[in-house]
Amino acid sequence: MGKHRPTPQQKQADRALCPVHVSNVLGLKVQDVARTMRANGVTQPLATDRVRKWREDPGSTPDWLAALLTEKAVRAAQQQARRERSALEDEHRMLLLRDTVERRLLAKEPIPAGYDAEVIAMDIAFGASKELVRGCGPVCGGTAADLLLPVELAALSWADVDPDDHKTWVVHRGDCPAVTDDGRSPWR
Repeated sequence: MGKHRPTPQQKQADRALCPVHVSNVLGLKVQDVARTMRANGVTQPLATDRVRKWREDPGSTPDWLAALLTEKAVRAAQQQARRERSALEDEHRMLLLRDTVERRLLAKEPIPAGYDAEVIAMDIAFGASKELVRGCGPVCGGTAADLLLPVELAALSWADVDPDDHKTWVVHRGDCPAVTDDGRSPWR
């Protein structure tokens, strides 16, 4: 549809041919419906009850309206396809970035610059921190580094967390003597 700005008189004429409440039932713009009606020689204003009957019985829908509704459906499908494609591309990009971050952590190289790479490294380190707490035994702070994967150990090192030094841990159990009443470590 064209992108020209209608005059106030044109808007009034469009609304007389296709009232706003009717366009809402159709899910189409008043201007688009009115323009198509004129192009197809339709001069009688649309009524809500007639439009609802067309929606209930698609076989009775005039060709000019069916074309508009088809265009709308095609645009909606294209938008949905773009959103899905974009989501897949983002997911793929994040998988590749995670692989790069993991390889760099293991090689003790700087991770790629950028927010996403840092979030990935922090996520790995946080997950490893939780595993430290889960596997530390009856007392928070017991060593559990042997339960961690090499990439998790590398991420902890990147985050300045030493699995053997309880004071550097960022996650603690609720019964940990290092945790104060407000839930924070006194060392941080």
